[in-house]
Amino acid sequence: MNELSMSHIINAEAEKIQAFVQHAERSMSVKTKDYIQFNNAVSKFMEEITMEQWLSLNKLDRVIQLVDEHFQEGDYDDCEDDDKGSSEEYYDE
Repeated sequence: MNELSMSHIINAEAEKIQAFVQHAERSMSVKTKDYIQFNNAVSKFMEEITMEQWLSLNKLDRVIQLVDEHFQEGDYDDCEDDDKGSSEEYYDE
C-alpha cells in the first residue's frame, strides 16, 4: 500500500511539472527566478520521497534479518504448529 501511495504522489508531482511547463510556454511572464524556485521545490520533494524509500528499505532489511535469525535458531517448527492451532479456533466458532 505504501508503494502504491508513493507512486500516486510521484505521478501527481509529474503532472504538476507538466502543468508548469505548459504554463511557462504559453506565458511570457515566467522568469528565470520562477524556474529556479519551482526546480528547488521539486528537488526538495524528490529528496523527501527518496528518504522515505530509503527508510522503508531499511525496515525491510531489518525484518529479513530477524526472520533469518529466527530460522537459524530452529524455531520454525513452532511457527507451523502455532498456525495450525489458530486456524482450528476459527473453524470451531
